[in-house]
Amino acid sequence: MNSSIEKNLSKAQTLAKSAQVFAILALAFIGLAILSNTGIPLLRVLTEDAFSWTQRINESGLLLVQILPAILLCASIKQLSKALHTYSDGDFFSHQASKQVARAGDYAVEAMVAAMLIVPNLSLWIAHEGGFDVRIENEFIGMLAFAIFIAAVGRILAAAATLKQENESFI
Repeated sequence: MNSSIEKNLSKAQTLAKSAQVFAILALAFIGLAILSNTGIPLLRVLTEDAFSWTQRINESGLLLVQILPAILLCASIKQLSKALHTYSDGDFFSHQASKQVARAGDYAVEAMVAAMLIVPNLSLWIAHEGGFDVRIENEFIGMLAFAIFIAAVGRILAAAATLKQENESFI
């Protein structure tokens, strides 16, 4: 194999290993954020005598709805971490890794839809305010576009892996 290609593949493997470590750290940080922003307040709501049972249900529901995007992003990062592990082993045409990249994109799209539509509306309804709300912010639109891109790239990689497998079966 060409030394330039080997060098590029080696760099790609090293980058995948580094990205996987970063993904694991990101999962840990998001988990800590969920615990501090939701777990501790939820424990306070459930154990404090100042709340009636209906207030506890409402406050608990609001806290749990708020973490939905973070949980979906954790699922996305976990899928990417699995794919990066496969790529760090040098298996760049893995059909399984391609599907994991696509799933990661899907989870990220779901997280952005949750942040933009589901969380604001469920929060209104749980708080008994009713109505309809949408959070359209530049960052959300940008992240939604990026998530759709990741999902598409995963599907393109899956198609490429399938083509490679078919081509090898002819030889």
